[in-house]
Amino acid sequence: EIKECALSACASLLSALHANLTSGQMGIMLTLLLERLRNETTRIAAIKTLSAIAAASGGDSMEDDNMDLSPILGDAISAMASFLKQQSRSLKQSSLEALNIVITYHGAGDTSLADGQLFASVLEELANLIVDSDLHLSHLSLRVSISILKVCPACRPYVKAHVLPPALAISISPLLQDLALESLLALLEQLVISDAVEFTDLLTMLKGRLDSKETISKHSLANLAKCIGTITAVTSSSKREEVVADILSSLEAASDPRNVQLSLLVSGDLGRVVDLSSMPGVADRLLSIYISSFDSGSEEAKHAAAYALGHASYGAKSVFLPALLDALEKSGQKKQYLLLSALRDFIQCHQKTGGEEISSTLPVIVPHLVTHSCDTEEGVRTMVAECMGSLTCLQPAPMLQKLQELVAEHSNINAEGGRIVEDADSKKNTLICWTVATSVKLAIAGRADATQLSPFMQSFLKLLDQEVITVRNAALLMVYSAVHHMPQLVAGFMKEIMQPLYEVAELKMERKVDLGPFTHTVDDALPLRKAALSIFATCLEKLPGSLDVTAFMPVLAKALRDVEDIQLQAHQIVISMCMRQPTYIVAAVETFCDPLEKTINRKTGQKTGTELERANEWIKSGLRTMVALSRVEGSRNCRKFADFVERTKGNAKFRQALEAIEEER
Repeated sequence: EIKECALSACASLLSALHANLTSGQMGIMLTLLLERLRNETTRIAAIKTLSAIAAASGGDSMEDDNMDLSPILGDAISAMASFLKQQSRSLKQSSLEALNIVITYHGAGDTSLADGQLFASVLEELANLIVDSDLHLSHLSLRVSISILKVCPACRPYVKAHVLPPALAISISPLLQDLALESLLALLEQLVISDAVEFTDLLTMLKGRLDSKETISKHSLANLAKCIGTITAVTSSSKREEVVADILSSLEAASDPRNVQLSLLVSGDLGRVVDLSSMPGVADRLLSIYISSFDSGSEEAKHAAAYALGHASYGAKSVFLPALLDALEKSGQKKQYLLLSALRDFIQCHQKTGGEEISSTLPVIVPHLVTHSCDTEEGVRTMVAECMGSLTCLQPAPMLQKLQELVAEHSNINAEGGRIVEDADSKKNTLICWTVATSVKLAIAGRADATQLSPFMQSFLKLLDQEVITVRNAALLMVYSAVHHMPQLVAGFMKEIMQPLYEVAELKMERKVDLGPFTHTVDDALPLRKAALSIFATCLEKLPGSLDVTAFMPVLAKALRDVEDIQLQAHQIVISMCMRQPTYIVAAVETFCDPLEKTINRKTGQKTGTELERANEWIKSGLRTMVALSRVEGSRNCRKFADFVERTKGNAKFRQALEAIEEER
C-alpha cells in the first residue's frame, strides 16, 4: 500500500511539476517507475502511474513542455506488451489502456520506435485478444492498434498481417456491439485512410465474410454492412461510385436475398455520411428500390429497406425525406409501420450529432406523427411514440408544448369500469393519450432535458386519473420511467401520484372468458398492479422520503397474497426493506406470516418441466423472504412470526432449499 501511494504521488509530481525537475531527477524517477513496472506486486499501480504521467505530459500541454519519456518508453511498452500474455484480466485491461495513452501521446516522438519492430511485437499480442468472447478487451486492443497505425507508418504491414484477420473474424460475430463495434469501424476506416490495405482488397475480404457463412444472423449482417459503409465513405469518390453502382445492380437484379439485404443496409449506412443525391440518378433509383422493397415477401428485406431509407434521408434530406413523408401520407396500413420505422431512424441519426439541424424539419414531420398517433395498430402507435420521444430529446420546447396540447384536446374519454364506451371520439382520444404517455416515457428514458420537462409534468400526470385501463397503464409506466431515470422530475408531485397508485395497487378487474369446455378468468388490472408495485419499489430506492411507508405496508401485505408475478415483486420489496427500513418491517411482520406460509406450502401437483421449475422458484422466493425477515432485529419478538419460522425450519422438505439460501449470502 505504501508503494502504491508512493507511485500515486509520483504520478502527481511528474504530471504537474516535471518542468521544474532536473534531468537527473527525472532519470531517477523514470528508472524507479520502470523497476516498479517489472515487479509483480506493484506492476498494476505502476501501469496506472505511467498512464497518468503520459496523459498529463502529452495531452493538452504545449509541445515544448512535454515530458520526455524516451529513456524508458521502449522498455515500458515492451513490458506492458508482455503483460498481455498473462491470465489476469485486470492486468491486461490496465496494460491496454496505458498502451493506448502512451503510444498516442509519445509514440510518434521517439525515433527509436520508427522502424516499427517493437510495435510489431505489440501487434502480435493484440491479435490474440481480438475475440468476441471478451468484447471490452477487443475494443481496447483495436484502439491500441489504431494508435500504432497513426503514429508509426512503418507498422502498416504488421497491422494488416496480425490485426486485420481477427478483426475480420469478429466483423460478423452476432455478439459484436457498442464500443467494440465502434473501434472495429474506426480501425477499418484508418486502414483505408492510411493505405495500409488497398480499399478494393478490404472490400473483397469483407464481402467474403458473407460467403464464408451458410447462415448469418440479422445482427451480423447489419454489422458487416456498417463495416462496408464505413470504408466506402472514406475512399476516393471514383471507387465510392463503383460501390454504389454495384449496390444498385445487386438490388435491381434481386437474385440472392442475403446480398439484397446487405446492399440495402450498406446503402443506408453509406447514405448517412455521404449525400447520395450528389451522384447523378442514384437517389431516384434507390428511392424506387426502397419503396418497392416494402412489398417484398421477405420481412428482413422490408426492415432493411426502412433502415436504408431512414439513414439515406439523413444524408440527403432534400430528396429522401419529402418522399418518405409523401409515402407515409398515401400508403396503406401495411406500409405505415415501415415508413414510421424509417422516420424514427432519420430522427435517431440526428441524436448522434446533437440534433440542431432537425428543427427546420419539425413542421413537416410532426403533423404526420399526430395523424398516426390514433392508429388502431399498437405497433404503429409505438413507432409514433418512439419518434415523438426522440424528437422531444432533440427539441424539447416545441415537442412538449405539442404533447401537452394533445393531452388537453383529447382527455375527454368515456369509460365505465375501465373499459371504453362504444364512442368513436373516446376511442380516438384513448389511443392519442396512450401515445402521448408512451412518448413522454421514452423521452424521459432518453434523457430529455429535465428542466424543460418539469413544467409540463403536471399535465402529463393527469393521465393517471383516466379510468380506461390502457391509458392508465401507459401513464403508470411513464411515472416509473421518471422515478427510475429522473426522480427529481416527479419529486414535487408525489402526493398527486400516490393516491392513484394506492387505488391501482388493490384494483381487480376480473372477467370470464369462455374457452368452450371450460372458462378462464382474466384480470385486466394485473398489468396496472404490477406497474404500481414497480413504482413503489423504485420510490423506496430513489425517493425514500416521498413515500409514506406506514401507509404502504398494508398494500405490500396484500401484494403477498396476489398472483404469482405480483408475489415475486413483493418478495423482492420485502427483502430490500429489511435492510433499508427494518423498523417498518418489524411493525408489519405479523401481516406477512399467513401469505408467506401459504406460498411456501403451495402444492406443485402434477407439474413437470418448466412449470415445476417455476413453482419451485416461487416457493424458494417465499422461503428467501422469510429468511430475510428472520434476520431483522426484533422480528422474532412477534410470536406468530417466530412460530412460523420454527415450523418451516423444522420441516424436512424445506431443509435443502434453506441450506441453498444460506449459501447465497
